[in-house]
Amino acid sequence: IEQGPVLESVNQALGIVTAIAGAKRAMLTLTGQSGHAGTTPMNLRQDSLAGCAELILAIEQLAKNASNGEVATVGQIQSRPGATNVIAGKTTISLDARAQSDTDLANLLSAIQSSAQSIASKRNLTLDWQWTHAAGAVACDTTIQHLFSSACKLNNQASPSLASGAGHDAMAIAPICPVGMLFIRSPGGISHHPAEAVIDSDVTKALSIMYSALVLYTQTLKE
Repeated sequence: IEQGPVLESVNQALGIVTAIAGAKRAMLTLTGQSGHAGTTPMNLRQDSLAGCAELILAIEQLAKNASNGEVATVGQIQSRPGATNVIAGKTTISLDARAQSDTDLANLLSAIQSSAQSIASKRNLTLDWQWTHAAGAVACDTTIQHLFSSACKLNNQASPSLASGAGHDAMAIAPICPVGMLFIRSPGGISHHPAEAVIDSDVTKALSIMYSALVLYTQTLKE
């Protein structure tokens, strides 16, 4: 399944995957100084949580401004000491950034790193950046994409193309053989949630397209 809302937004049951996005993840920590919430003037604070709040918005805007579908997400915040009457001395956030090409991903991350350092310097905070995950982008095989496209035409089925923002096992085997994928739409674009589902008729269409693609492939082997 697509695990996203794109196919549903164009009212299509199936899509041909062009690439699987590369991804890098990191934990970013801004460290300042804890202090009393009532006695420390605003202009003398080194508030790590406020710094991370600014950084989170900067990450969102940088991803929005990117031109090739890049995305960036902050999904975790850990602030210490975590008391209501204490300025946060240390705050850690997670970063998940993805792009359809390694170059686009590197450019986005470079912009995020530059922004993070600028925010830290402006607020008199120290920045620590720890990488936790890296996976390169994978292009789907053009021959397989063409097979799916031809199979869709045989079945009078539309064949929109889209990239996968989610990772898949195909990424692991791409170095040793060509890979291709056919997506089924996700109702509501819901994924990683108990409500994740598919439409039965979409599955039937996908099986028909896969069968036709395999038949077309066997014909190429005979040529």
